[in-house]
Amino acid sequence: MRATIILLSIINVFALWLSRRIKTTVLVTLLVPAFAFAQNNQKTNILFLMDASFSMRKEWDGGTKWKTAVNTLTEIVDNTAHIDNVNIGLRLFGHLYDESESNCKDTRLELPIGKYTKERFANKIGIIRPKGITPIAYSLEKCVADFGEDNNAKNILILITDGEESCTGDPCKAAWMLQQKGIVLKPFVIGMALTEAATKNFYCIGQTINTASDKEFNQTLKNMVDESIAKTTLQVNLLDSKNKATETDVAMTFYDSETHLAKEHFIHTLNSRGNPDTITISPFFNYDIQIHTIPELWIKGVTLKRNIHNEATANAAQGNLAFKLQGVLSKTAVVDRIKCIIHQNDSTATVHVQKLNTTAKLLTGKYDLEILTLPRIFINNVQIDDDKTTHIEIPTPGILTMNKSYEYYGVLFMQEKGELKKIYDLKPALKQETIALQPGKYSIVYRAKFAKSGHNTIEKEFEILSGGSISIRL
Repeated sequence: MRATIILLSIINVFALWLSRRIKTTVLVTLLVPAFAFAQNNQKTNILFLMDASFSMRKEWDGGTKWKTAVNTLTEIVDNTAHIDNVNIGLRLFGHLYDESESNCKDTRLELPIGKYTKERFANKIGIIRPKGITPIAYSLEKCVADFGEDNNAKNILILITDGEESCTGDPCKAAWMLQQKGIVLKPFVIGMALTEAATKNFYCIGQTINTASDKEFNQTLKNMVDESIAKTTLQVNLLDSKNKATETDVAMTFYDSETHLAKEHFIHTLNSRGNPDTITISPFFNYDIQIHTIPELWIKGVTLKRNIHNEATANAAQGNLAFKLQGVLSKTAVVDRIKCIIHQNDSTATVHVQKLNTTAKLLTGKYDLEILTLPRIFINNVQIDDDKTTHIEIPTPGILTMNKSYEYYGVLFMQEKGELKKIYDLKPALKQETIALQPGKYSIVYRAKFAKSGHNTIEKEFEILSGGSISIRL
């Protein structure tokens, strides 16, 4: 009995300790900023390109626009300082020369991308006073070198301004150049009491949000940083004929739907559980996904929900086409010239060119084949079924070697149902020609290049056997 009482006391003490522990854990979790949950080991570099022109001195909610921007940035730097894979940088424009000087190259990287304490950031930015104009395009161009050369990093550019371009540069063109070179993702633009017309002019740069108050600016900028470093994932389901996501091992290219620039490349993979692999991807774009099957597939207009797991699906059931000879041919150089052109059924568009003695994976459906033998072989309505191999075998050609005493003009005909079908023109400059011909009866009609009469034309008939070889002297 005494032992039971002691055991119950121990259990009660442990339960009390555990309940307090759980409450403490929950409290700590709620106090951590949302953007503290950074994604995997990929570095995220956030460069703030901030307006420090004279207009930033204007009063705004009891302070100035400049003070609002500085206070919010300082808070963000403090909140992200402990996140290992997140780096911050600051480039200003309009702070080195007076407004009266109209200097269109007034910009400088004040804090290179890296780690900063709240105190170091505040000390640096605290001595700066807005005083110049607004050279946005030139400043955007200078951002090219600010991100460094880490090609694996996720580079985010956030432009903060209260006005439009003061100089002759084109901010849209500059922002496009940054994206086209793959230096940054689509930039953010956060306006501080911009006019409606000015706000529209920034849409070409990137996602633009105009704010009307201190509180709105503070929350908007924090949300932008949160979205920049949060983890958004995507799973691409390639379905087989049973609507199961088993198809894999194909390349995928992700394009920005708006600019049509390629943003990401992946090789589709199944994880250890046999499910499509989860990839981490920027949510800042609407994507057109190109699936490099044969023929290719597209998933258009994929919009990702941020900070959660997303899925995109395509019907991609595939089978195999095996293309080979019925026998063996010793002259491999000749065999290598035999290709199979694959067309989708009832279409002249080429979807693939397959080498002899290879197997290709194709989407299920019907195809028309054009085989580049002499003469050509056409096979229509070839069915490719899911997870099966369709075998196409062609007769082993024979080899014709033509040795020439002179230069000749000539034509090679195949005898077919009492008629001659032209299949090849001799090359006069070659002293010897070797070609692969399908089994059958042929005629060669030729004359010497410098003969002055058509009566000098000569005709020779011969037969090609499968896998055989014949030599003719002209």
